[in-house]
Amino acid sequence: MRTLVFGGSFDPPHAGHAALLAAAARALDPDSIVIVPAWRNPLKRRAPAGPADRLAMAKAGLLDALPPRWRARAWIHTAELSSGRPIYTVDTLARLSADAPKAELHFVVGHDAAAEFGRWKDPRRLRRLARWWTARRPGAGGRIPSFFSMLRSPMPAASSSEIRARLAVGDDVSDCLPAAVRRHIERRGLYGLGRLRTLRGLLGARRYEHSRHVARLAGRLARRWGLDEDQALSAGILHDCGRSVPATRMGRCARARKLKLSRREQTARLAPLLLHAYLSEDVCRRRFGVSDPAVLSAVRKHTLGDSRMSRLDRLLYVADSCSLDRSYPEASKLRALAFADLDQAYEACLANKLRGCLKDGSWIHPLSLSAWNSLRE
Repeated sequence: MRTLVFGGSFDPPHAGHAALLAAAARALDPDSIVIVPAWRNPLKRRAPAGPADRLAMAKAGLLDALPPRWRARAWIHTAELSSGRPIYTVDTLARLSADAPKAELHFVVGHDAAAEFGRWKDPRRLRRLARWWTARRPGAGGRIPSFFSMLRSPMPAASSSEIRARLAVGDDVSDCLPAAVRRHIERRGLYGLGRLRTLRGLLGARRYEHSRHVARLAGRLARRWGLDEDQALSAGILHDCGRSVPATRMGRCARARKLKLSRREQTARLAPLLLHAYLSEDVCRRRFGVSDPAVLSAVRKHTLGDSRMSRLDRLLYVADSCSLDRSYPEASKLRALAFADLDQAYEACLANKLRGCLKDGSWIHPLSLSAWNSLRE
């Protein structure tokens, strides 16, 4: 008896997953197919969608998408999802083997997971428990171990992390998600879609589009510099949510919310728009339920800077300063610099902003001067 096991986070399941499963089924002609959604990949910090949503999406995008011939032999193994904790693949395979001692297990995984096989728990035992299959994904990196059997069917260039990043900024993903999965995501507001709906209602069209541009650049910079992409996307899309308050009311609102800001009253009198980053942090907490201190810090510091700036703080400052919708002459050069040296780009963006204030004769907030002086020190 030959059993095909397909495991993964499926967060969300996409066209690449469906193509990989179908290719493995054609190559192996298994007697049964077991789809195993993980509660959470032990190599990752979080699962963006909850277990119930990923079970529904796995059914819609994988099980129901199989041709009738294979669908009749397939089922979803829910033990990992219902466990409430990360379970290692070696334990799941051992359990499947014990339940069906005569079964010949064949495990298929995507390109990225195969390339990370050396990091899995007990790889030697994993190799004894099953035969391993994968397929190359266009554009994917990483070396696949030689013991993997390769499926030769062409695979779509789709990855769950890239799809989540596109969803988070409201980009179209119809080219890589099964329609049933896309409908579920939209209905449930997953992967930031619910947040986008709320944000669109708060901001004007131009400010909303600016937020999308900043989030796109922040996500790309996070991938470039090895920072948390979800944090960067969240900070980017929400960084201006405080602009829902008119500039004429920002001082009054900051006072009512008791926002802590150096020279708050002076800022409200001389340059009230500078309060918007602190109002944005407040709206992030109250309206969007953000509790991540790293995201809140980046939102708070994206306009004035600070003498202490984390890598995420600097990244958002840069992304806001030179996002693709910025049209001033230096913007494109600053974007290029951000991918070459993030710290230099932060310094250049801060210097550019200070020069603009001096040219216009504007008041410079002491926090911005402190940020500059900390670089010189």
